[in-house]
Amino acid sequence: MNGSWNDPAMRRVYRRTALSIIIVAVLVWIADAAIDAFVFRRGSFLASVATDVELHELYFRLFFIIVYSLLAIVLVHVMTKQRSAQDELQKHLVAIESSMDGIAIFDADHIYRYTNDAYARITGFGRSEALLGKSFAMIYDEQQISWISQNIFPVLEREGRWHGELIAHRKDGAPLEQDASITQLKDGTCVCVMRDITGRRRQESAIRQSEQFLNTIFDSIRDPFCIIDSNYTIIRANEAYAQLKDRSMEELVDRTCYQALEGKGEVCDGCVIRKTFQSKDPCAKEKKIMLKSGETMWVEIFTYPILDETGVISHVIEYTRDVTDRRKSDEDRRRLIERLEFLSMTDGLTGLLNRRALTEQLEYEIDRARRYGSELSVILCDLDNLKEINDKHGHLSGDTTLQLLSATLRSSLRNVDIAGRYGGDEFLVVVPQTSAAGALSIAEKIRHAAKRTEVLLEGGKLAAISVSIGVAALGPLPEGMDGLVSRVDAALYHSKNTGRNKVTVAP
Repeated sequence: MNGSWNDPAMRRVYRRTALSIIIVAVLVWIADAAIDAFVFRRGSFLASVATDVELHELYFRLFFIIVYSLLAIVLVHVMTKQRSAQDELQKHLVAIESSMDGIAIFDADHIYRYTNDAYARITGFGRSEALLGKSFAMIYDEQQISWISQNIFPVLEREGRWHGELIAHRKDGAPLEQDASITQLKDGTCVCVMRDITGRRRQESAIRQSEQFLNTIFDSIRDPFCIIDSNYTIIRANEAYAQLKDRSMEELVDRTCYQALEGKGEVCDGCVIRKTFQSKDPCAKEKKIMLKSGETMWVEIFTYPILDETGVISHVIEYTRDVTDRRKSDEDRRRLIERLEFLSMTDGLTGLLNRRALTEQLEYEIDRARRYGSELSVILCDLDNLKEINDKHGHLSGDTTLQLLSATLRSSLRNVDIAGRYGGDEFLVVVPQTSAAGALSIAEKIRHAAKRTEVLLEGGKLAAISVSIGVAALGPLPEGMDGLVSRVDAALYHSKNTGRNKVTVAP
């Protein structure tokens, strides 16, 4: 009642009803008084209206007034209910008409009795009038109608409602994929609410094709490959990754990488994935791993960030490549370079430094001695009887003699001393931070060691060797390498010219 009283139209009805009751009451009262006065001659008209009213006349008048009032009230109540029902119906109709979903009502004979504009628009008919009075079969082919008869109608009869997907055709013949909900009323009338999902199906198909395309790419990658989210959880990995880590897919996917691979409770130190999350840049590193077979393997790990629409890294792709062969090639190349450098500095016969490397070392030591004011000496040794051995026993015996002398030098020198083959049978020793007296002591040690050395010749004969030695110390004058070598060479020749097998110190 309160709701209807708030309606201006109903308020007008109430006012008119009350006014009509008053008017009818007055008219009944006057009419009955007039009948008594002018028809039955029971007194004057005014007396019958106002004062001379008998009891039965009063009851009669009040009876008609009350009956009319009750009839008027009942009529107003009925009108109120009808108006309220019309308002509710109008609201439902507005809601149905404004719905984006298609709504249709068809009777027990499957004839359209109502469709909203959305239903007509979705089916391509444009207006509801084009569908009313026609069978719903006009939008389905025979195969679909047969399927509906076999699968939907029995469910409606049994349960009263059905929900699922159907394939219809628009007016122009284009396919229309529907998500439909059908409710059957007691008289066989059905209410169908339908939504067009053709576009969604296309999107789902495109997504499936895209996923299939990505899956094909993912599975075609032969190198180990995985995707890790911001919680360091492995959300996807290929079989190569599982084989490399010696884990099953179940042991990897949906677990954190540090837990699944290392059995740890936190991110590993030096984790390249964490570095990518922090820097937002691709990163790479090489790592040596141990395979299940016990073999070692070098891998190169690349990480690439995946950013979301806000620029935050949501995932990191980890790509692993076997670089064992490359590392082996690099190692072989390094060793080859070292070997070539060694050969370029080494005398092939004796294994000592060659003349080029020896002079480079001597120049360096002279420069260092001048810079720090330290002492420096050189020793020059020469085999006394190499020519005699070569002439009598051949150059092979001579080469053996040179090798024995080089071994003698190694055993007689300190770790800081530098020895090399300076010429054919001459050996130069650089003695850092050593005076002439100290170098003389080392030279004598070399001479005595050489004197005790014998060469095994052809036929089992032994031949003794001896060396003549010169010693020179770097002086205070601005003397270079040539001057120092010239002085030690002069000291050597003095030893050879004055009896051999002796040591001479240069002035």
